[in-house]
Amino acid sequence: MDESTKAHGAPLSVVARAARAYLDVSFFHPFDDGNARSALLALLFVLAREGITLDDVSLLRRITFEAGSSQDALSLLRYVDLHLAETRRRVAAGS
Repeated sequence: MDESTKAHGAPLSVVARAARAYLDVSFFHPFDDGNARSALLALLFVLAREGITLDDVSLLRRITFEAGSSQDALSLLRYVDLHLAETRRRVAAGS
């Protein structure tokens, strides 16, 4: 896990670490019929370890991301960032 926190000497953001956990589970998890639920749980666990919760994961649940696709990795990062920004916006509006 230590390797997943560094990118050329610089620490990775929590969003990048969560996305990497998702993609790692997608790639290495042994089920042929899909790994999206397990991958999503791994992503949410990495965020939760940092005290971050998302109030909505609908976009992340509807789309499958392929571990071998660099474009999917970037899309996943954008979607997690989008959900995190929306969660923060809702929290700020509610306080």
